[in-house]
Amino acid sequence: MEFSDLRELVDRALADKVLTRAEQQQIMNAVVADKEVTPEEHALLESIIDKISSGEIKAVD
Repeated sequence: MEFSDLRELVDRALADKVLTRAEQQQIMNAVVADKEVTPEEHALLESIIDKISSGEIKAVD
């Protein structure tokens, strides 16, 4: 998956400020699909973790 497509996927998933388990799995599947995590993908994942940690985004089942 192109990084721009991954970014769109993440933006859609986080638009409602809630990250479901299914959305988490979809994002992770997209990241590891090519068997390589690029620095850009890593930074994007870290930004999601930071948003969850700060309470900006809520992770739910």
